[in-house]
Amino acid sequence: MATAYIIDDELHSGQLLKAKIKNLTDYFTNIELFVSSTGAYRAIVEREPDIIFMDIEMPQMSGIDIIENIKHLGIVTIYVTAFNNYSITAIKQQVFDYILKPVKEQELLDTINKFIAQRELQGNRPAAGRPSIIEIIEKQNSKILVHTIEGINLISINLIVYIEGEDNYSRFIFQDGSSLLSSRTLKYFERQLEPFGFIRVHKSHLVNIIFVEKLITRDGGYLYLRSANVIPFARDKKAEILEWFKI
Repeated sequence: MATAYIIDDELHSGQLLKAKIKNLTDYFTNIELFVSSTGAYRAIVEREPDIIFMDIEMPQMSGIDIIENIKHLGIVTIYVTAFNNYSITAIKQQVFDYILKPVKEQELLDTINKFIAQRELQGNRPAAGRPSIIEIIEKQNSKILVHTIEGINLISINLIVYIEGEDNYSRFIFQDGSSLLSSRTLKYFERQLEPFGFIRVHKSHLVNIIFVEKLITRDGGYLYLRSANVIPFARDKKAEILEWFKI
């Protein structure tokens, strides 16, 4: 399942596209419509949707401007426009697809199916050889920038026990029992910390593998941490977690 954003300064056009997507598939658990391009940009940076359907010619920020500012996030983006003179720009920006208005349902369905196929392929791709716990510990002698409302903190990764998502914020729990609330999302930190041995064990928890003391597989599954915290893990994460422990 995935989250989709629609960005179109013409409300009716955006509503029509949203209705068509809902009629074609139930793959998207959440579809948000934005008529303000600047508001949409802020939401993209904060929450990082999986896919964006976006008009090009809009006041304040054009679709082209938005893509230039978010391309480092790697979000699948599709132009949905009444103008056919931006195809070269779309190719240069490496957007996922280019759909002309009025949107034909078959063309939209083809694009959605292509996105789902790519996403499923990536999800089923065999993982490269996992590093050992010792290698992870060595890698964690690094730091990460953590943004808060008050400023920016430089945090040692090996002090982070787990991170808990709180709406659009993330709460860091440290080895000494202290905590820090960041103004960035859990998904943002998942991308940052995955190479350092952090696992998204649940929708709201990102756990540092080096602090796992005990693994319980019955009753759904739980991780006992050295901090005495007990964190359940999602059923669809069980195989990934077991792989870390070579069970």
